[in-house]
Amino acid sequence: MTPSEKNLFHEISIHYQPQLVQIVCDQNLKDYLREKGNGSLQLADYILKEYQNCQHTPLKISRDSLAIEILAHTYVDSFSQAVSAAQPLLPLSLRQALKQLIHSIRSHTEIIDCGETEVDSNRWIWDKLAPYKSIIYGALGDRA
Repeated sequence: MTPSEKNLFHEISIHYQPQLVQIVCDQNLKDYLREKGNGSLQLADYILKEYQNCQHTPLKISRDSLAIEILAHTYVDSFSQAVSAAQPLLPLSLRQALKQLIHSIRSHTEIIDCGETEVDSNRWIWDKLAPYKSIIYGALGDRA
Protein backbone atom coordinates (compact mmCIF):
# COMPACT_ATOMS: atom_id res chain seq x y z
CA MET A 1 0.00 0.00 0.00
CA THR A 2 1.20 3.50 -0.78
CA PRO A 3 1.34 6.22 1.90
CA SER A 4 -1.13 8.29 -0.14
CA GLU A 5 -4.10 6.84 -1.98
CA LYS A 6 -6.67 8.53 -4.18
CA ASN A 7 -10.12 7.40 -5.16
CA LEU A 8 -13.35 8.74 -6.56
CA PHE A 9 -16.75 8.66 -4.90
CA HIS A 10 -19.57 9.93 -7.13
CA GLU A 11 -16.87 11.72 -9.15
CA ILE A 12 -15.56 13.44 -5.98
CA SER A 13 -11.78 13.16 -5.81
CA ILE A 14 -10.56 12.14 -2.35
CA HIS A 15 -6.93 11.63 -1.28
CA TYR A 16 -6.07 9.55 1.79
CA GLN A 17 -2.83 10.10 3.68
CA PRO A 18 -1.77 9.25 7.21
CA GLN A 19 -3.85 11.46 9.57
CA LEU A 20 -5.25 13.46 6.64
CA VAL A 21 -7.96 13.30 4.01
CA GLN A 22 -8.06 15.83 1.17
CA ILE A 23 -11.30 16.40 -0.74
CA VAL A 24 -11.37 18.33 -3.99
CA CYS A 25 -14.02 21.01 -3.55
CA ASP A 26 -15.39 21.37 -7.05
CA GLN A 27 -18.67 21.14 -8.92
CA ASN A 28 -18.71 17.34 -8.49
CA LEU A 29 -18.84 17.75 -4.71
CA LYS A 30 -21.53 20.43 -4.93
CA ASP A 31 -23.58 18.33 -7.35
CA TYR A 32 -23.34 15.32 -5.03
CA LEU A 33 -24.44 17.30 -1.98
CA ARG A 34 -27.39 18.77 -3.92
CA GLU A 35 -28.78 15.35 -4.91
CA LYS A 36 -31.73 14.19 -2.81
CA GLY A 37 -30.64 11.58 -0.30
CA ASN A 38 -27.00 12.66 -0.35
CA GLY A 39 -25.29 14.83 2.15
CA SER A 40 -22.16 15.56 4.10
CA LEU A 41 -23.00 12.85 6.65
CA GLN A 42 -23.16 10.17 3.96
CA LEU A 43 -19.90 11.45 2.48
CA ALA A 44 -18.29 11.51 5.94
CA ASP A 45 -19.39 7.90 6.52
CA TYR A 46 -17.85 6.85 3.22
CA ILE A 47 -14.59 8.72 3.90
CA LEU A 48 -14.21 7.27 7.39
CA LYS A 49 -14.79 3.73 6.09
CA GLU A 50 -12.49 4.15 3.10
CA TYR A 51 -9.76 5.75 5.24
CA GLN A 52 -9.87 2.68 7.50
CA ASN A 53 -9.53 0.44 4.42
CA CYS A 54 -6.65 2.46 2.92
CA GLN A 55 -4.67 3.29 6.03
CA HIS A 56 -5.58 0.24 8.16
CA THR A 57 -6.38 2.48 11.10
CA PRO A 58 -9.36 4.70 11.93
CA LEU A 59 -9.24 8.40 11.14
CA LYS A 60 -9.43 10.23 14.46
CA ILE A 61 -12.13 12.66 13.34
CA SER A 62 -15.76 12.31 14.36
CA ARG A 63 -18.45 11.89 11.72
CA ASP A 64 -20.08 15.24 12.58
CA SER A 65 -16.79 17.15 12.77
CA LEU A 66 -15.88 15.87 9.30
CA ALA A 67 -19.35 16.55 7.85
CA ILE A 68 -19.43 20.09 9.24
CA GLU A 69 -15.97 20.84 7.85
CA ILE A 70 -17.05 19.62 4.40
CA LEU A 71 -20.11 21.87 4.53
CA ALA A 72 -18.14 24.88 5.73
CA HIS A 73 -15.68 24.64 2.86
CA THR A 74 -18.27 23.82 0.21
CA TYR A 75 -20.88 26.38 1.21
CA VAL A 76 -18.81 28.96 3.08
CA ASP A 77 -21.36 31.76 2.64
CA SER A 78 -24.39 29.64 3.57
CA PHE A 79 -22.41 28.03 6.37
CA SER A 80 -21.47 31.44 7.72
CA GLN A 81 -25.16 32.37 7.89
CA ALA A 82 -26.01 29.04 9.56
CA VAL A 83 -23.36 29.57 12.23
CA SER A 84 -24.60 33.12 12.79
CA ALA A 85 -27.90 31.62 13.92
CA ALA A 86 -26.03 29.67 16.59
CA GLN A 87 -23.66 32.49 17.51
CA PRO A 88 -25.41 33.50 20.76
CA LEU A 89 -24.91 29.93 21.98
CA LEU A 90 -21.21 29.73 21.07
CA PRO A 91 -18.41 30.60 23.49
CA LEU A 92 -16.66 33.89 22.66
CA SER A 93 -13.33 32.16 21.88
CA LEU A 94 -15.06 29.89 19.37
CA ARG A 95 -16.90 32.82 17.75
CA GLN A 96 -13.65 34.74 17.27
CA ALA A 97 -11.76 31.73 15.90
CA LEU A 98 -14.64 30.89 13.59
CA LYS A 99 -14.74 34.41 12.15
CA GLN A 100 -11.04 34.22 11.27
CA LEU A 101 -11.39 30.70 9.90
CA ILE A 102 -14.33 31.57 7.64
CA HIS A 103 -12.34 34.47 6.21
CA SER A 104 -9.45 32.08 5.51
CA ILE A 105 -11.76 29.46 3.97
CA ARG A 106 -13.14 31.99 1.50
CA SER A 107 -9.68 32.36 0.00
CA HIS A 108 -8.67 28.66 0.17
CA THR A 109 -11.53 26.42 -0.89
CA GLU A 110 -10.11 24.29 -3.73
CA ILE A 111 -8.95 21.46 -1.45
CA ILE A 112 -10.55 20.58 1.87
CA ASP A 113 -7.81 19.38 4.23
CA CYS A 114 -9.44 17.26 6.94
CA GLY A 115 -6.73 16.28 9.37
CA GLU A 116 -6.48 14.78 12.79
CA THR A 117 -5.69 17.16 15.65
CA GLU A 118 -1.94 16.51 15.39
CA VAL A 119 -1.80 17.77 11.78
CA ASP A 120 -4.78 20.16 11.57
CA SER A 121 -4.64 23.27 13.73
CA ASN A 122 -8.33 23.99 13.01
CA ARG A 123 -9.69 20.57 14.02
CA TRP A 124 -10.73 21.91 17.44
CA ILE A 125 -13.11 24.38 15.78
CA TRP A 126 -14.96 21.67 13.82
CA ASP A 127 -15.03 19.48 16.93
CA LYS A 128 -16.49 22.34 19.00
CA LEU A 129 -19.17 22.99 16.35
CA ALA A 130 -20.31 19.35 16.33
CA PRO A 131 -22.69 19.83 19.30
CA TYR A 132 -24.49 22.51 17.24
CA LYS A 133 -24.97 20.14 14.32
CA SER A 134 -28.77 20.24 14.37
CA ILE A 135 -28.74 24.04 13.90
CA ILE A 136 -26.11 23.85 11.14
CA TYR A 137 -27.70 20.92 9.29
CA GLY A 138 -31.14 22.48 9.67
CA ALA A 139 -30.04 25.82 8.26
CA LEU A 140 -28.36 24.20 5.26
CA GLY A 141 -31.35 21.95 4.54
CA ASP A 142 -30.94 19.49 1.68
CA ARG A 143 -27.32 20.50 1.16
CA ALA A 144 -26.37 19.12 4.57
